[in-house]
Amino acid sequence: MSADHEFAADWLSLREPADHAARPQALLDPLLAALPDSSPLNVIDLGAGHGSNLRWLAPRLQRTQRWLLIDRDPRLLQAACEQARHDPPARAIEIETLQTDLARTDFSWLSGADLVTASAWFDLVSADWIEHLAKACANARIVALFALSVDGRWQFLDTAGDIDSDRDDEFVRNCFNAHQRRNKGLGDALGAQAAAALPRILAAHGFSVMTRASEWSLPAGESMTRALGRMLLEGWQQAAAEQAPDQAERIRRWRDRRRARLDLGRLGLVVGHVDVLALPAA
Repeated sequence: MSADHEFAADWLSLREPADHAARPQALLDPLLAALPDSSPLNVIDLGAGHGSNLRWLAPRLQRTQRWLLIDRDPRLLQAACEQARHDPPARAIEIETLQTDLARTDFSWLSGADLVTASAWFDLVSADWIEHLAKACANARIVALFALSVDGRWQFLDTAGDIDSDRDDEFVRNCFNAHQRRNKGLGDALGAQAAAALPRILAAHGFSVMTRASEWSLPAGESMTRALGRMLLEGWQQAAAEQAPDQAERIRRWRDRRRARLDLGRLGLVVGHVDVLALPAA
């Protein structure tokens, strides 16, 4: 097993509780009202990873389902299936997997789908990729629910829940957000711009679009905040240093200051995300 795969699996498992807590309930009623009465409901999950989106959404769809999980990492797909067998959702579901590179797709696997969904995905792709997906979904009249697109906001909180500022927070955040727009294999990535681009592009293709905030809220002193915060700090520091290598030492010192307060239980985090529900035109 590669180090990259191990990191991806660890990261996905660590973030899952924060992801699930952040998902807005307000989009569920319009989603359920828009879905067809067919049973099983055919759901496609893009960039499915180890199945976190399935574990949150499947119990809330209120009928039998058939899921197609799509990802380029076969080991993550295997982990998703194994977990579903050991801890099945409340509703009866069938799970199929498709290992493929979503950079090279004609979206033919959308045929017959009732719902297409993804979680923490669109910051990795280009505006052109979203255009092609939106066109394919519009042509097939498929409902779409896209969760947890980062919007570029993150800030630290003190033990009272108030903003805790460091002189280099904005500098590192800007470096990181710029790094996120590098090509990840699916065109020039939108990074944090995806949170605004995704609903705009879907609306341009005739969808009725609803958005809701789905930010992580990680209070100071909690074990999950420490664990997730450490990984976030390492990721932010590494990306920012790659973006501004001449400032690597400044960025490292920033990380060390922030990690010290995090480890002492004096620092919490808010990380901004957006969920998007897109309903085909009537």
